[in-house]
Amino acid sequence: MRRFFVAGLVLAGCLLGSTAVRASTGPSALTDDPSRAYWREAHNLTQEQVRLLDRVEQASQKPKTQPLEIKRLRTLSGQILLYTSAVDRFLKFNYPDSALLCSPPAGLGEFAGTDGASLEQVQVYCSLYRSTQDLMAMRTRIDYQARLLNPNQPDHHTSSQAIAPANAAAGVRASSREVLGLVQSSRQRLAQAQPAFPEALRISISQSTPTVPAQSADLR
Repeated sequence: MRRFFVAGLVLAGCLLGSTAVRASTGPSALTDDPSRAYWREAHNLTQEQVRLLDRVEQASQKPKTQPLEIKRLRTLSGQILLYTSAVDRFLKFNYPDSALLCSPPAGLGEFAGTDGASLEQVQVYCSLYRSTQDLMAMRTRIDYQARLLNPNQPDHHTSSQAIAPANAAAGVRASSREVLGLVQSSRQRLAQAQPAFPEALRISISQSTPTVPAQSADLR
C-alpha cells in the first residue's frame, strides 16, 4: 500500500498517543490486496522485533567477559542496524515523514485527508516507528559496552585513555540496566498496538522483569 497517507495524520494527539487501542479492523481488512500486503509486512516486522528484543534482553542479563562477549555485542549491534533499516524502508514506503506523522507539533491538531488509511494502520505504523527509536538507543549503548570491554581501545565517552577494568565493569552494568529499560519500553509499545492488527495477525508479547547480574563483570 504505497504512500497510503496523502495529507498527514488521522486523529493525531490523544488517539495515537493513548496506551490502549480500540480495533475496528476485522478479518475483512485482509481481503483487500494492498491492505493485505501492509498488514503482513507490519506483522512480520513486529515478530522479528520481538525476537530481536529477546536477544538483546538475554545479552544484557549475562555477565560480560572478553573476548567472546565483544564479538556478541558487535553482532547484536549489526542485527539491530539491519532490522531498523528494514523498518525504515517500510515506513518511508508508506509515508515519507515518520516523525511528522507520529510526533506532530504541539497544538497542530489533526490533518485532513487520507487515501485509504485506517486509524489502525496509523497506530501500527507509529508503534513500529517509536519502538525502533528505542532500538537505535539500545544500539548506541551496546556499542558503548563493546568499547568498555576492550581494554586496549580508548573510549571517547570518558577520556582518551583506556578505562580501568573496575570502572569498565560498573559502566557495563549501568548501560545494561538502561538497555533492559528500553527493551521493556519497546515491548510495551508493540503490545499496545496488537489490538489494531487484524485478529489473525496479532501476536502475544510477554512482559518480563528486567534483571542485571549483581556480580562484577570479568574483564581480565
